[in-house]
Amino acid sequence: MHTYLYRLNTLFTIASTTLAVICVATSLTDWTIRPDPKVKLAVQSYDGLQKEYRNDRAWLTVDVEADLRSVFHWNTKQAFVYITADFKTAQNAVNEVMIWSRIVQEKGNANVRELVRLEYPYALTDPSYSMRNLTCDLHLDWETVPVVGVLHRSRRSFGEFVFPGDYFRTKAVPRNSNSGW
Repeated sequence: MHTYLYRLNTLFTIASTTLAVICVATSLTDWTIRPDPKVKLAVQSYDGLQKEYRNDRAWLTVDVEADLRSVFHWNTKQAFVYITADFKTAQNAVNEVMIWSRIVQEKGNANVRELVRLEYPYALTDPSYSMRNLTCDLHLDWETVPVVGVLHRSRRSFGEFVFPGDYFRTKAVPRNSNSGW
């Protein structure tokens, strides 16, 4: 005859094995879903390019439109959305700077429309003082955090833009607060 501890151990083993199989199946079905979000990203204006202590700093206003609702499904916990700027300098072959980010936690908030003005802590800087006439690429990235399984990262590129050839600074523009967040 089996003891109560032996029966409890058997019950726990069956339950944990069943839960593990369900988690693996959930993780595998995540790969079959192919979201196709509609995203648009454009530089609205150059607000400044200045030589600061130890670096060049650029101020931009970027228009972001992203409908990320297709990213959310039954295994999505949240999405981390961010804009990166990539550029090459003589000092560094690869420079990638995150200039904006958001965490979207539900499908109802996944339609992003915002006019983003670069401010601290997100600074587009270069320590080699070579941002004048520099060519830069903009990307919108999002990482999907599942309830169970692996993270999925996707990226859309939006072409190149060139910084002006001289240092300048325009009058400060107030940030648009109608972000929907």
